[in-house]
Amino acid sequence: MTPWGIRNRIKSALGRGGKVASDERLRVTLVMPDGQSHEVDAEPRYTLVMASQSLETPIATGCPDGGCGTCSVDVIDGRGLAEPTESESKLLKEKCKPGQRLACHARITGSGAKVKVYSVWSMDQTRGT
Repeated sequence: MTPWGIRNRIKSALGRGGKVASDERLRVTLVMPDGQSHEVDAEPRYTLVMASQSLETPIATGCPDGGCGTCSVDVIDGRGLAEPTESESKLLKEKCKPGQRLACHARITGSGAKVKVYSVWSMDQTRGT
C-alpha cells in the first residue's frame, strides 16, 4: 500500500473523513525510455506518477504541480485516463506537445491506458553517483 492509502486509512479510522483506499486495481502500461513496457496496477484516481512508484525507475518529476513539464508523457492509448482538468489544460498548452499529458496530473479512472515515458528517476541520480 502506498503512503496515500495508509494516510487515508488512518484518517478513516480516526473519523476524519478519509476515504478508504479501494481494493480495485486498474492496469496501466508504461513504455519506458529504453523501450521496455511495464504493466503496473494502480488504485482508482492515482496519477501516472503515483502508479509508477512501484517500478525500480519511476517517472521523474521536477516540481509538485506540473510547472516544469519534466513528467510529460506521450499518450499511446488514453482509455482509462480522466480528461485533463482546467489547470492541466493550461499547463499542457505551455509545456507539452499535442498528444502529451503531464503524468503528475493525469488521473487513472480505468484500465487500458498506455503511455510513453521520457524521463525516469534512477538510483544513481538519487544517490548522486
